[in-house]
Amino acid sequence: MALIDIKGVDFAYNGRPVLAGVDLAVEQGEFLALVGPNGGGKTTLLKLILGLLAPQGGTVRVFGQPPARVRRRMGYLPQHAPVDPGFPVSALEVVLMGSLGSGSGLGLWRRGQRAAAQKALERMEAGDLAGRSFGLLSGGQRQRVLIARALVAGPELLLLDEPTAAVDPRGGVDLMNILAGLQPKVTVVLVTHDLGFVSPAVSRVACINQSLSIHPTQVINGSLISELYGAPVRLVRHDHDLEGKGGCRD
Repeated sequence: MALIDIKGVDFAYNGRPVLAGVDLAVEQGEFLALVGPNGGGKTTLLKLILGLLAPQGGTVRVFGQPPARVRRRMGYLPQHAPVDPGFPVSALEVVLMGSLGSGSGLGLWRRGQRAAAQKALERMEAGDLAGRSFGLLSGGQRQRVLIARALVAGPELLLLDEPTAAVDPRGGVDLMNILAGLQPKVTVVLVTHDLGFVSPAVSRVACINQSLSIHPTQVINGSLISELYGAPVRLVRHDHDLEGKGGCRD
């Protein structure tokens, strides 16, 4: 049985179709990228998987169950995380916000929760950020902290909406490599508009613009993406062997 099993899903906002007849199966341990134009349905599909929206046609099952029943087995990074950079809070305290249990508030978390938060930061190669002010971190550092927050409760499925949006090319490559290292214990589904980060770390690419088609990573090219977006698109590849310098090529 697939970890995520979506069959014939339709969804519309105020009568405007966003998804039509979408089928998708994601297996345990996969790293799947969702790509497509703005308004094509990427974020809507994530919210259906989370059970935050209900399909108007078809079915969505996660771990064999309706999504709302298994939400605690999922971690989620929304496109716009509700953490005010101006709020005086440390990186560790931001991660603690994702803890499940009886923590009473900032500074009153149990020792085990703090240990789990520190471990989540270390999984994101950000353990040294624990005591630093969240508001003073770079965009890439903040994203690592926010993903650690999504990981702190030990999810089996991690859903990420545009995690590289505020990250420079080198930081984005590093982030993708870290996420790939979570496998096979954590299945990752990632929404991105930056096709340069559709890398060998990703096992398959789901191209979505109302309907959905699945492709192996190696066949993603300019012609396929131009067809998806309905206009010419310049595909840029961010290499993994940059020797720490950062860069890209066509």
